[in-house]
Amino acid sequence: MTVLDHGRSRRSGAFTPALALVGAILAGCTDDPVAETLHLEFFPPSAEDPVPADDDVVEPPDTGGYLKLEARVAIRRHKVPEGNALIERRLNDRTEALMNGYDVWHLRFDSLYEPLADGAEWERAGRELTSYRRWALVGNPDAELQEFFANTPIRPSLVVWDNERRLPDEQRPPPQTVSLEFVSDGGTQATAGESDTVERGLRGFAANAARYQRRVAALWRYMDENPGRRFECLRALFGAAHGDELPESRLAAPPRELAPSTAPPSPPEQPAAGQPVLRDLEIELIERIVDAGAPLLEIFEVPDDDAFTLQELSRRVFDPFPAVITAVPDGAVVEAVGFAESGDGWTIPSLDLWRAYRTLDGRFVSPDPLLFLLDTDGSDFGCDEQDDACKDRERVFSFLERGAFVARPGSSNLVRQVLEAELRPLDVYRLVWVRGETDESADDGEATEGVRETAR
Repeated sequence: MTVLDHGRSRRSGAFTPALALVGAILAGCTDDPVAETLHLEFFPPSAEDPVPADDDVVEPPDTGGYLKLEARVAIRRHKVPEGNALIERRLNDRTEALMNGYDVWHLRFDSLYEPLADGAEWERAGRELTSYRRWALVGNPDAELQEFFANTPIRPSLVVWDNERRLPDEQRPPPQTVSLEFVSDGGTQATAGESDTVERGLRGFAANAARYQRRVAALWRYMDENPGRRFECLRALFGAAHGDELPESRLAAPPRELAPSTAPPSPPEQPAAGQPVLRDLEIELIERIVDAGAPLLEIFEVPDDDAFTLQELSRRVFDPFPAVITAVPDGAVVEAVGFAESGDGWTIPSLDLWRAYRTLDGRFVSPDPLLFLLDTDGSDFGCDEQDDACKDRERVFSFLERGAFVARPGSSNLVRQVLEAELRPLDVYRLVWVRGETDESADDGEATEGVRETAR
C-alpha cells in the first residue's frame, strides 16, 4: 500500500508551518481562556449541639451535616490572540461582572439561605484580573444544592440515612450513608448558533482525527516491519513535534528544470551531531504525522471571528454542569458513578471535545504520540535539566512502555460516532459514602469493602 502522496506534499523545505505550530502549542497548550471549577466539601453534623432541657420540645438533630461550596474562575489573558476584539471584550465583560457582583456565580451564591460563613477573594496581575474565588458554608445541604443549581440543566439531591438505630437521648448521630446525585434534564448551556458551530467543528475534527490516525498507523506498520528503526523514528518524531528541523527528503519530486543541469549531484545531507539518522521514507512518514496532528490542536486556539475556542464551545453544548465539579466527602466512598477519584476528592470529568478524543487512544491507533507529548510536556524523565540527549532517549523509552503498537485507523464516520457517544452525559451521576464509621471492623480483622466504580 502506498503511504506517500508526493504530489500533495506541503513541504517546500525542511521546516513546515505545522512543525512550528505544534511546537508552539506544546509549549503553551491546552488551557482555556476562562476556566471554572466548583468544589463541594461535605462535613458531618456537629457533635456539640446543646442538650435540651426536660420541658423543651425535643426535635431530631440535623443529620444533613454541612457543605462548603467554593467556585473559582481563572482568566488567562495569555490565551487572547492579538487583534481579536471579540474575546478581549468577553474577558473584559466577565471581569467587570465578577468585580461588580452580577456574574452568574454571584447569583448562585446569593440564592443560598443565610450562609453560616462566606467570603470572596481575587488576584490580579498588574491591573488585570487573573482569578476570582467565592465560597460559602451552609447547613441543610440538600435544599441549598437545589437552589444553587436551580438555573442549570442539573438537578442535585443529597440523601442521608442512619446505618444504625438512633437512641432517643443520642445527640451524635450513628454512622450514616450519604448519597449525592446529579441528574441531567437534557438541557444545554449553549445557544443555537453555538450548537451549529460545534456540529460543524465536530465533523471537521473527526475527519482530522481519522487522517492523523491513518498517518500514525503508517509509521507504526513501518516500524513493525523494521523493528531496528523504531528508536530513531520515535526520537525524530518527538523532536519534530517540538520544532526540530528534519532533513530534506529526496522522495519528493524536485521542480522541473528547463535545461538539464551539468552540476554534479549533491551528496546526501548529513544530520547534525546527536540527531537521528533517518531514511527518506522515514522523514516523509514523520512529517506527515506532524502535519496531520497540528489541526487537532487548533481546537484550543481562538478563531479571529469568535470569542470562544471550539474546545470551550463543545463543553457549553455537551456538558450540563456549569463548571468542573469536585466533591470531597466526609467518609469512605463505597460507590461512584460518573465520578473519578482525583487528588483531593472525586471529580466529574468535563464533557468536551478533547476529553472525547482521548478515549480514542487504544480503540484504533495506540499509543497516541500526540497525547503522550501533551501528558509529558515539561517532564525531565529523570534527566538533568540541561541534558537534552538524555531527555530525548528517556522520552522514547517511556513511550515504548505504554504498551503494544496498534495500527487500526478508523474512518471519519466511525471516529465521529465514538466522539459523539463519549460526549453524551450520563443519566445519573452518583457518589455514595459512609460517614462516622468506627474502625472496629478493622480491629476485628474484617476486610474493607472496595469502592464500586461505574464508568461510562
